[in-house]
Amino acid sequence: MFLVRSVCHELRPPIATLTALVRALEQDQPEPRRGELARLAAEHAAYAQAILGQAASAATGLAAAPATAVPLADTLPGVAATAPSERLGLLVSRAAGQWPVHPEHTRQILINLIGNATRHSTGPVRLVARRWGRRLRLAVIDPGAPTPALMSALNRRTPPLTDRGLGLWVVRQLVAARGGTIRARAMSPAGLCVEVGLPRYRR
Repeated sequence: MFLVRSVCHELRPPIATLTALVRALEQDQPEPRRGELARLAAEHAAYAQAILGQAASAATGLAAAPATAVPLADTLPGVAATAPSERLGLLVSRAAGQWPVHPEHTRQILINLIGNATRHSTGPVRLVARRWGRRLRLAVIDPGAPTPALMSALNRRTPPLTDRGLGLWVVRQLVAARGGTIRARAMSPAGLCVEVGLPRYRR
C-alpha cells in the first residue's frame, strides 16, 4: 500500500507539468518555443515512466538498472518547468552545472523540495547550486521557517501514514541512497534553507 501511495505522490508533479505543457502546445507558439515545449513534455513523460519503472522493480524485488550520470545542468529545465516561472530563481555556478548526478534521483529531489517550498510559502523561491569541496551543494531557499513538521519529515525513519510529509521523506531516502546529506536551517534575518549535499555520481 505504501508503494502505491508513494508512486501516486511522486507522479503528481510530472503529470501536472506534462498536462500544462501539452495545453501550451495546443496554442499558437513560435517554432523555437514549440520545440522547447515538446522537449520538456518528452522529458516529463520519460520522468513519469522512470518513476513507474522504479516502482515495478521494487514491487518485483528487482534492482533498478544503474542510471548514466548526467551534468546537473541537464536536469534543471525539467525541474524549473514544475514551478511558476515568476516565483523560481536559479543560481547555478559553472562547476555545479557540470557536476555529474543521478538524473532521476536528482530531478526528483529538486522537484519535491521546490514543490514543497512553493506550496508552503508565498514569496520567491531560489535554487542555489554550488560545488563545495568534493560535494555538490543544492540549497532551496524560501521565505518560510524550519517548522516542527518540516524537521519531523526530514528526520523520521519510517514513512508517514498520510501524504503529509511524504515528499520530504522520499527526498531523505533518495539523498541517503546517494550517500548525501540533508538539513534545514533558518536564514538570517528570515527565511528557510533546505540544503542537500551530494557526492559525485559515477556510472
